[in-house]
Amino acid sequence: MAMLILDVGCGTNKQEPGAIGLDREKGSSADIRCELGHFPWPIRSNASDKIYLSHFLEHQRDIWGAMREVHRIAKPGTEVVVVTPHYSSPDSYTDPTHLFHLGLHSFDYFARDAFENFTYGAGGFEILERRLTFGGNLLLDNFGRLAAALSPEFYEKHLAWIFPARNIFCRLRVIK
Repeated sequence: MAMLILDVGCGTNKQEPGAIGLDREKGSSADIRCELGHFPWPIRSNASDKIYLSHFLEHQRDIWGAMREVHRIAKPGTEVVVVTPHYSSPDSYTDPTHLFHLGLHSFDYFARDAFENFTYGAGGFEILERRLTFGGNLLLDNFGRLAAALSPEFYEKHLAWIFPARNIFCRLRVIK
């Protein structure tokens, strides 16, 4: 049986060949066109083996609702890959459709205990990996990259506005 890979908010560029894209925009690479701000999404529960949310969450009016839907459509153990601009990135504030500006610890709220408390449901997510990505400036970006690798907390509290990150990359596992 083939794996079901979903790319939620795929835009014009799917993250993986063979992924099923969901998006509302005409001209996107979506296989399923739907309004992702309305729930439930047109995917059956416990269906997906892997889910991509690339530059999607920051556009959602209801992040909790979106993450509940991700949780609903995922099989137990499904890997969810999230990429979103870091709050220090100029990209986070340039796009007027960005409603939220997230940091590394924003993903703590999706971990099991917090998710259950905020969504009044069971389960949640386990954080497998989270890291910051940086641009290509040899000196400045490498300094920011080093500082974030040594202490993400120190970086976010003291250096993020001096050496801005580009994106947050986070891998989650669905707990049911």
